[in-house]
Amino acid sequence: MSVRAGWDWNRALGEMPGRWTQVAEEIVAFASWLNRGQCSRVHDLGCGVGRHTAYLASRGFDVTATDVSASAMAHTAERLRRAGLGAKLCRCNMLAWPFAAGAFDAVVAFNVVYHATRREVETVLGNIDFSLRDGGLLFMTLKSTRDSEYGQGRQLESTTFAPLAGIEKDVPHYYADETEARRLLARFDLVSLHHKVEPPVTGGDGRRRSHWVARARKRAGVLTSRPR
Repeated sequence: MSVRAGWDWNRALGEMPGRWTQVAEEIVAFASWLNRGQCSRVHDLGCGVGRHTAYLASRGFDVTATDVSASAMAHTAERLRRAGLGAKLCRCNMLAWPFAAGAFDAVVAFNVVYHATRREVETVLGNIDFSLRDGGLLFMTLKSTRDSEYGQGRQLESTTFAPLAGIEKDVPHYYADETEARRLLARFDLVSLHHKVEPPVTGGDGRRRSHWVARARKRAGVLTSRPR
């Protein structure tokens, strides 16, 4: 499996179902922030099995959900169907962008952007910047160098590693310290950045997962070129 092929979500749900189906508290808080900012068009980038797509749709947002994985699209569609909710679904690679300039008021990128090399992460952030309207809002997470998996697996770059086994086998993981996280987000106005360490998942793999959690705003009046 590679970042181009996407996850096998049937396997992921079988191994740790609770981890992938519960809405993250940070997304609940972000949705409230979006309401205050009068945003409606939200892109759930790397939607997985649709936990945040469905939640945002239930809050009345006009949601576009994307993922490179066919099983992710199928699970998201089914979750929306069961809940009687609607969203636009688009299977696409985060490195290849089908969306127009200013297409969205906000982008949610929860635990997805860092599944790439450093150069690819920068490409994805450029894609996000392009598709946000002036003043549009971004929520995203990055893997932290304090994560227990940092430095393990096959090294692709100085801070990029690919696990050798499991559901993430061969998927790049780009890790950042605070300086690097701020550098990556320098094209935006950074609203907040904090470090989060999650406890090991019950019945999971015992990993200590650490992320940078960021909120940012697209700078008004800054021209961004169409992604290639």
